[in-house]
Amino acid sequence: METIYQRPRDYDLEHEGDDEDVAFYVRLLEQWRPRRVMELASGSGRVTIPLARAAAASGAEIVGLEREASMLEAACRKRDALRDTERACLSFLEADMRDWQTTEPFDLVIAPCSSLSHLITLDEQIATWACACRSLRNGGRFVADLTMPNLAAYADSMQSPPRAFVEIDVDARDPATGTRLLRYKTTRYLPHAQRAEIRFLYDKFPEGDRVDRYVSDFDCHVYYPREVELLFRVTGFSMEKWFGDYAQRALRATSRQMIGVGRKPGG
Repeated sequence: METIYQRPRDYDLEHEGDDEDVAFYVRLLEQWRPRRVMELASGSGRVTIPLARAAAASGAEIVGLEREASMLEAACRKRDALRDTERACLSFLEADMRDWQTTEPFDLVIAPCSSLSHLITLDEQIATWACACRSLRNGGRFVADLTMPNLAAYADSMQSPPRAFVEIDVDARDPATGTRLLRYKTTRYLPHAQRAEIRFLYDKFPEGDRVDRYVSDFDCHVYYPREVELLFRVTGFSMEKWFGDYAQRALRATSRQMIGVGRKPGG
């Protein structure tokens, strides 16, 4: 488990102000009107909690699936702080996105924040896509939200000798406590494995305390659009739509995100 997932408060702080994807998923709920929604790898509830707030009026059911106990505990604490109507439509499930099961099918399964990048092997990827398909009703949708490959950074790391530049990619401050969090990042790309070895170095500056420094290693699979479409096709989906970013524009060369929507036949 990456170190950052043992520190849910720091995870929330590094995502302070990240709300584009949250707004995107709230819009999908408004457009598609699903009755049951599953979020894979829901973490500390950064996306799941706002979805529950948005779903309260319609009575839709939101379920967050998470396997890491520390993140799940943080999400449950946030759920306990919701209003009764919001809390009633939200539940969490401790399970793995590669092999979870349900007795009642979902209308929509989402995987925000590039969580599918944790799936390193092809077997893991096929198992996850197939599991999502089995868990959907006929006509249900699976949304795979992934970061577009950073080819410039990968090219630098493939120089001889390799060059791994250190960049500051997060500088966040807790509005309640004033705690500042800096995140530095290095990337090494392994083209033969289609994998990025990312090292995150965190410096946390609590008010009046010494610096808290730690490293979180993240080895992730790098997806490309046609590969994602193939995963949808071989696991029983038809490819319905591509979004290029959270503004819902079509996928294009300048897109930061590639968001694929697969639909289960029927319904």
